[in-house]
Amino acid sequence: MECCVGHDDDPGAGLVEVAGWDGLSDKAIIALRRSLMESEQKANLWKEQADETRTEYIQCKSNARVLQVELDSTQKKLARVQEECKMQGHLIEELRREIARKNSERSMAEDPGHKYNAKALKTELKSTQEELTQIKEEYGKQRRLVDELRKDRKQIRTAKEPESSAKRPAASKEEQAERANQTRERLLQDYAMAKQLDEELNARKDTFGRDVPSNFDRDTYHRRPDVHSAPASNLLTGPVQSQIEMARAEIATLKKEVERFKLSEVRGKELEDAQVFLTQADVTDVIKKVNALNEEIFQMAAFLGEVLIYEALEPDANRQEHRQAAVESTYEIARNTLGQTLASTLAHESMNDPKEESNPLLVQIVMQTALTNWCDKFGRRWTSYQRVDNESENEAKEGQPKDSGSKSGISKQLDHDRFVSELYDSIRDHEDQAIAGRWRSLTKAHLPFSTAGWDHSLMLAICSIMSVAGWGTRSDGDIAQVEKRLSSIFKTLLDLRKATGEDVTSADLEISIIQPGQTFDPTYMEDAYADGRSSSKSKKSAPEAVISTSGLGLQRLVVKRSKAGGVQRQLEILFMPKVVLEKTIKEALEPPPPAKKKKKVTLGRTGLS
Repeated sequence: MECCVGHDDDPGAGLVEVAGWDGLSDKAIIALRRSLMESEQKANLWKEQADETRTEYIQCKSNARVLQVELDSTQKKLARVQEECKMQGHLIEELRREIARKNSERSMAEDPGHKYNAKALKTELKSTQEELTQIKEEYGKQRRLVDELRKDRKQIRTAKEPESSAKRPAASKEEQAERANQTRERLLQDYAMAKQLDEELNARKDTFGRDVPSNFDRDTYHRRPDVHSAPASNLLTGPVQSQIEMARAEIATLKKEVERFKLSEVRGKELEDAQVFLTQADVTDVIKKVNALNEEIFQMAAFLGEVLIYEALEPDANRQEHRQAAVESTYEIARNTLGQTLASTLAHESMNDPKEESNPLLVQIVMQTALTNWCDKFGRRWTSYQRVDNESENEAKEGQPKDSGSKSGISKQLDHDRFVSELYDSIRDHEDQAIAGRWRSLTKAHLPFSTAGWDHSLMLAICSIMSVAGWGTRSDGDIAQVEKRLSSIFKTLLDLRKATGEDVTSADLEISIIQPGQTFDPTYMEDAYADGRSSSKSKKSAPEAVISTSGLGLQRLVVKRSKAGGVQRQLEILFMPKVVLEKTIKEALEPPPPAKKKKKVTLGRTGLS
């Protein structure tokens, strides 16, 4: 670089003339433009990476939610199982003792030389029951007999006193007082024994009722021979003490029978506890299958979010006319799959020119809703034997609905399904759960059920939604990839249908969704995007409406019958369905622009000298 400096006396002294300055400025501008182009390319690359990262974040968030739900459920079940094990520990010990006692009794009964074998015990018990019946029938006469006994003893003493007084000298006052005391003690003993017999018989009557059958001979309880009342003289032939001992022996035998009855009640309670535990285990398994199906739906929706883009029209094409024709031809199927609100929103939005090439978040939400509603519809059916011809398959690939042919068959199938469903509702209202559950299991196992036509039905729904929303695929092979991925959803749905319909009979389990338009209620539904991009910043506001369901739930139907004969059905939420709110759709339609970071451009002076 050449520089010329003027003399001091020159008027232009102090000014510096820089040769070639214009050329240097052009180079700097070119370098700045190149740097700007590189920055724009990097910004576009970063934007694509940000979209991919956002999709991965949503997927990881869903996986984390599923894992957290499974972890919480597993911890609760583990704690419940531990409590059940502790509570049933003493029952196991009692069962062991009972088994040992039964083995001991069996060995004694099988011994032919043993005095009290089974036959002897049976005969003795029968005899004892007959004697006890006689005692019960004569119970009302016991007090009178005791009075008669006292009178007889008094008469005997009165008759003997003159003879003894004639033979022996008159007794002294001390001897007379001693004899009077002895007589009084004997009377008190007789009265005490009679009172004890009275109390024991009353206790047995209050506890067991009129008669208690024997475990050795149950027929004797219903065909007991008539026992006539024995005269009072027969009871006086033996001492009262022997009758009391016989009654005590009978009471001891009855106590053993009571213990057997109590053991039967304990075993029945144990079976009920085991049934409750079995139901809980069944519910846990079914919840896992619901999570598995939701995960398959999420993966399919994420794949569609990657491959679907806004359709590109020719420059001279009229977008309004093209979109109006596409919406009119496929709107009905899209509305039946997504609901009125979401389908109309997509149709209205498709009339406008797209701002971006694609919207992965919106595609994922819409397709996740469509797959969830379709699985709920087909998973609830009792029968499925739809057949599809070649013409229907071609229409599904083209995204056009079929107007004729299979409508009558589908209508007939729905009528059959409705008939079986109403029949089961009647059985469930009037029969116990064990009977109704078994009937449901056998019926679903033997009713004709086939997945033929499922791929056609689901592809027709997906293509109709694409037509209404104005979406297309990036390449021709993407639709074929979508069809291949449907089999994993069908397999998981069949597994869940078998679990709720055939395997579990101890409870009525059903998959569930939330109908569009309901007000969001966190007690029985979950916001699928509660921790999304802007929900954390939003403040508490009025409850929002539910637009769609993006994840299946699980509920249990409990039927309660009143004494008056009425039937009340109650739903118990076991696993909450995930819903999409109105604000989530708005954010997906108009995503906030990415935050711009201001970068300082510093021009170094290294190029100047």
